[in-house]
Amino acid sequence: MLSIAKKNCGSVSPGSFSEPQLKVCGYTPPAYLSYRNRAGDGTPRPPSAKRNEGGLKPMNQGPSHNGTTGELEQTSEWPRAGSKVTVVGAGYVGLVTSACLCELGHQVVCVDKHPTRLSTLVHGQVPFFEPGLDELVARFWRGGRLSFTSDYGRALEGSDVVMIAVNTPACENGEAETAHVFGATKEILQHAEPGLVIAVKSTVPVGTGDLLAELAKHSAVPGVEIVSNPEFLRQGSAVNDFMKPDRIVVGGSKRAAMDVVAGLYASLPGTMIFCTRRSAELAKHAANAFLATRISLMNELAAICDAAQADVTEVSQIVGADHRIGPYYLQAGLGWGGSCLPKDVMALAASASSFGCSALILDAVSQVNSRQPDLAIEGLRRAADLQAGSTIGVLGLSFKPDTDDIRGAPALQIIRRLLECGHTIRAHDPQAIEPVRALLPEVGYCLDPYHLAEGCDALFLVTEWREYLALDWTRMLARMRGETILDGRNALDGDILTRTGFTYLSLGRRGRFGSEYQSLVESEAVA
Repeated sequence: MLSIAKKNCGSVSPGSFSEPQLKVCGYTPPAYLSYRNRAGDGTPRPPSAKRNEGGLKPMNQGPSHNGTTGELEQTSEWPRAGSKVTVVGAGYVGLVTSACLCELGHQVVCVDKHPTRLSTLVHGQVPFFEPGLDELVARFWRGGRLSFTSDYGRALEGSDVVMIAVNTPACENGEAETAHVFGATKEILQHAEPGLVIAVKSTVPVGTGDLLAELAKHSAVPGVEIVSNPEFLRQGSAVNDFMKPDRIVVGGSKRAAMDVVAGLYASLPGTMIFCTRRSAELAKHAANAFLATRISLMNELAAICDAAQADVTEVSQIVGADHRIGPYYLQAGLGWGGSCLPKDVMALAASASSFGCSALILDAVSQVNSRQPDLAIEGLRRAADLQAGSTIGVLGLSFKPDTDDIRGAPALQIIRRLLECGHTIRAHDPQAIEPVRALLPEVGYCLDPYHLAEGCDALFLVTEWREYLALDWTRMLARMRGETILDGRNALDGDILTRTGFTYLSLGRRGRFGSEYQSLVESEAVA
């Protein structure tokens, strides 16, 4: 997968959102199944459906009598800004949701049982890095619109909606662990008032909402409704994703409860989609699995490009120019990581298995991703002739830029593997040094990239932070003992680096490493 450019090798320089048509096939949809497109100012667009006594009547029928397509209007007036919302969980999703709901004009109380996190939050501070979030939290905390507590009773007083945004980590068999979701629901029901709406933002297996609905049905509180409201936030741009969504999904069985949740977002642009709980739950897993599939396919193509002396960057640009495909998530590299894509791919495969379905594509997607770091490492060691005792500088530790999250970060696997090979590791990251130091204390952590370069036999760009793309590479090379750099994200300008004097390694670009990478893939397949 690695391409080598040495000295004056050729350089490689580093869709409009279309309104979806809701298609529900295979069954007769209930009356509440609909979507509403909204203009940028949040005002409804002219509806193309009319009410009738049987519910919502679509104007345009699809080709099948079992399916329905078309734009449908809302059935009731949605709540306005100023609702009282309780958010359970103050992690990446919960805290971003809390702060952004305040920005929309709502009063929010955030519940969290983690004592260290809560001690930070009650002083208006954010316990992790997410661009723009600290300013929002501080502003609304000072203004009294946002508060934090560990007391469910206090948090639920007068709430219109409770949102569950707790962690659902992966079990050993790949299934999502839902103990925190059920635990939060039970605590909510102990303090709930009749008619409370509980919206589940946590990513959960298909059917979880139905189980929670049964739990609520048999509680002492009448009229509690469960709605699925999955999040589609990307770490590093979560605030912007919340405020400018492509779509907002609300799944449930009672339209009145769904309208309460939808009303919280009434001033946002994007597309509002109403559906069943199960469709909403599955859609979240499906979206992340689709993104992971695109990345793994590009990494497969990178190997083919090396063997064929093609350039994966050019191939991806050509493929992405097709409006049916689009340019996003077509970047070859070290693979996908984080807390969402790995977990959701495994969870969807586990759900498929539980329903008696195969998940051959999902299994292949995970296999391709898991081998990427090792193949890159072996390529670097061969190309630079690195022996035990060689010093390698790792640029980037978080799983992606603009976050300090190291869950599922390729850097962890890469560093552990290099340490096992007897190499000395120096590392830098703008935000994630401390969480990695706790896991890998034997690594030498540096205050800046130039300090990191001192005495290195090779550099390995693992996370494409913007500050790395703007480094003075002449200064970097002057501090190194060697001259090799592996661009694990195909983010650097290989022409500039080779003119500077580096031996530039990339993944799937033109070079002479294709045959070596292909032999690694073939030997792995035989093993």
